Formats: sequence, C-alpha cells, structure tokens
Amino acid sequence: MTETRRTETPSAATPSAETPSAATPATGPTGQTLPTGPTGPTAPTAAIILAGGRASRLDGTAKPLLEVGGRTLLDRAVAAARGCDPIVVVGPPAPTRVHVVWTRESPEFGGPVAGIAAGLALIDTADVLLLAADLPDAEGAVALFHRHPPLVVVVDGDDAADGAHGGHDDDTPDGVCLIDASGRMQWLVGRYRADSLRSAAAALPEGGRDASLRSLLAPLRIGVIPAGDLATDVDTWDDLARARAAAPMPRRDGAPDEETT
Repeated sequence: MTETRRTETPSAATPSAETPSAATPATGPTGQTLPTGPTGPTAPTAAIILAGGRASRLDGTAKPLLEVGGRTLLDRAVAAARGCDPIVVVGPPAPTRVHVVWTRESPEFGGPVAGIAAGLALIDTADVLLLAADLPDAEGAVALFHRHPPLVVVVDGDDAADGAHGGHDDDTPDGVCLIDASGRMQWLVGRYRADSLRSAAAALPEGGRDASLRSLLAPLRIGVIPAGDLATDVDTWDDLARARAAAPMPRRDGAPDEETT
C-alpha cells in the first residue's frame, strides 16, 4: 500500500538566473510541428518529482540531498515546480524549503515507472510535470516549457528520440520533454498528459515495477525541446564536481532558510 503525507503547496519562486533567453525547437525528420495541447504555460499542472532511486553510481548516497550552489538537488527540483498543485515527491521524506506531498512507490526502489504510478494516484490535473531530483539547474530546465510551448513530432527510428510516437488521432501530443546536448531525450524533465501516462502504466505488468521509462513512454507521442547543458543531470561524482564548479554560490544574508518536511 502506498503511504502518503499531505502538506501545503509552495508559492512562486524566482526563476533561475541560469535560464537561457531563447532556444529553437528541435526539428524532427518530418519537420512537423504539433499543436500545443495541454503543455501550454497556462494549463493546470501538478508535479511529480522522483527522489527515491538507489544512486548506485554515487555509492548509494542520497542524491537528492547533495548540495549544488548552496541548495540541495531536491530543493532545486521543488523550486522548479513552483506554481504546480500539488507537488508530489516520490521518495523517503527529507527536509525541504517548502511544503510538498510525500509518497513512496510500492515496493520501495521499484523503479521510476512505479514511482510515477504512485505520484499519478495523488493528482487530478490533466497535465503533469515529471522531474527527477538530480538536475543542477532544474529551474532553468523547466522554464523552457513556458518559453517554448510548440512541440515537434519525434519519429520512431530517430536515435535522438526513438520510441516517441503514436498516441492521439487528432495529432495532439501526449507530452513534451527536453533533449540534451548529446541528443538524448530526458524523459524525466517533461510535461505530459496525465491520462496518457495512466493508460501506459496500466498496460504494464505489476504496476510498472522494475519497468524501464522506455516501456512506459514508447507508445506515446512526445515532442522535444533542445536544452543543451540545462538537461544534464548528476549521475556520478564527476558530474557532481562539474555541477558544483559551474554553480554560483548564493549570497548570505545571515538568516538561515527555514526547513520543513
């Protein structure tokens, strides 16, 4: 059974100074642009933040609690989800700077798809932001969805975005995610139709336990937005060192930040 703890949702936060001023939507092999659909900046949106992985390449360290630029990766993810209601964090409860809703996948460490399913059970919006708690500049990455709502079709067989097609008869996309500097789709920095995710998860055995993100999202029609290094996550100690070297440290005013759980 999934355990939940409900608290208040946060107020708006200041956008990241690292956010680029512009980006150009990626062009797929067909060059077809999809309608904005539910991923426009005014759509009601919940957020699901995945913060419960094993972090095996970081020797089992609690990755969301690692600090970059004076803030934990978890706090950066929660700040990026400002304005979402609710903000659901899937993982072991930890201190945060604002109130969120906590839940766990069943069983624990059942993988990202099981975590997404657990989060979907707590939201009722048509649109949902999926975000991993391992982005050094999560605010800058998420800001791209508001600045660049047009979506581009991704065709099966394209190495940069394989498996993202199909879905709706009306050409309305199931979602949009970022694509990093190497051409990889970063599925856990995306906005999706909640019903599309539910339908895809329901088709998987055992509630998506130990299932890959590809198995969940392959049936969906997903657009991409190029994000360059904004979509780079922290998977290794070297990644963390690079993120810390690039991140500015916050100014200290002598007053500690209030933490809640």
